[in-house]
Amino acid sequence: MLRRRTLRLGHRRKNLCRFHHTDREWRMTIHQLLPCLRHGDAIGNHTIEIQRILRKWGHDSRIFADDIHDDMRAFAKSYHRLKRRHLRDALLIYHFSVGSGLSEYVRALPNPTILIYHNITPPDFLKGYDEYIRQVLEKGRHELKLFISHCDLALGDSEFNRLELEEMGFQQTGVLPIILNFDKYSLAPDQTVLNRYQDGWRNIIFVGRLVPNKCQEDIIHAFYLYKTYINPKSRLFLIGLGGIERYDLMLEQFLRRLQLDDVYFTGKVTDNELAAYYAIADLLVCMSEHEGFSVPLVEAMHANIPILAYNAASIPYTLDGAGVLINHKRYEEIAEMMDLLIEDQTVRAQILRAQQRRLEYFQKPKLERILQTSIDHVIGTGRQA
Repeated sequence: MLRRRTLRLGHRRKNLCRFHHTDREWRMTIHQLLPCLRHGDAIGNHTIEIQRILRKWGHDSRIFADDIHDDMRAFAKSYHRLKRRHLRDALLIYHFSVGSGLSEYVRALPNPTILIYHNITPPDFLKGYDEYIRQVLEKGRHELKLFISHCDLALGDSEFNRLELEEMGFQQTGVLPIILNFDKYSLAPDQTVLNRYQDGWRNIIFVGRLVPNKCQEDIIHAFYLYKTYINPKSRLFLIGLGGIERYDLMLEQFLRRLQLDDVYFTGKVTDNELAAYYAIADLLVCMSEHEGFSVPLVEAMHANIPILAYNAASIPYTLDGAGVLINHKRYEEIAEMMDLLIEDQTVRAQILRAQQRRLEYFQKPKLERILQTSIDHVIGTGRQA
């Protein structure tokens, strides 16, 4: 859904509309730009899914990035190779998630631009952990405000992000959720993970980078009480990369202080390994205090795993009545709720049914219509998807 007043694009709209000949032959150039493209990253995967959709519709669509990891070079080119001929009559989609020199480059272009905002972690979460990253986040939030007068439509990938854009002063906003390729979750689960951990123990997971805003220490605290007082035959898997040294060290010291076993930091995992962790999971627990969308919540819905999550940031918008939200971090109560969602089959079934209903919203045909409507709104064709 798009919000606020009609766009005024002037001559730029005319250039784009020359591509709109008939409803049966509708071709445009729509390129995407983003600061970083790396394997396994939700924003990168979203960008690739958008490109597949645009190409399916017959549009010329390429991806340009600043930092491209080696295993993603088949999908994108450096934005330094973006030539004038690529930009002629092109609509641009810029994925904003971090401060970057690419932002200034995009703002200087005359092309109509759709900004997709994936949120920036509030810098204060990094205080005391990593001053460099804190400053990068602060710079990114400043750069975002500069786009208020340099984009024609600002989309959040959640209602939480859209509201933040609106509060910042963006006049035309909407929501385009992360588009997931659910086919990748049909991959064969890694057999080593299955053989090692499908043994009757209860397996609790969280998927996400080890960063302060995701509050893995709160998951550990609740799990400690669950394992100590409710079910000793249980494990916790924290699935995701670390890298913020002081935060990693704090988590390790916390575990030692609790003398807690059976907590596993997996680091980066392959798609097959991730499929296996979802296959063995009895529950996904999220205590994050800041998310812009949270793809693992949708992945857990798809894997039919009940979700227990802290009610913060985008979480209630992504779940929208699915899963179980908690409003306070009372660890004893969280441990008891973990047990209820794992062991009470009636409650579990009820939660899973609600999650399956919510999952329908994230299916590709529905999101394709939102993308089409957003593009039509910018170019002013009024074309129906």
